Amino acid sequence: MKTTLESRKIELVQHFLNLDNIETISKIENLLHDEQVRISEEKLIKKITEKQIHEMLNHAENDFKNGETYTSEEINSIIDNWK
Repeated sequence: MKTTLESRKIELVQHFLNLDNIETISKIENLLHDEQVRISEEKLIKKITEKQIHEMLNHAENDFKNGETYTSEEINSIIDNWK
């Protein structure tokens, strides 16, 4: 099975090297990026226990009850200041 995976990788790289359309290359780059993000998110979710999720939800509910929230405009302003 490993040789099948290895041969598929080699074949994929060969196809990629023969591409001459920048739009196709961009689509592949975006697909790879999205897949890396999805995998990272899955790994993070697996690391968070149910107890941790409940603790985070309780904390968020307490913040809301205590008025410790931001409007979307405030969040956009904070993000703009990061740049």
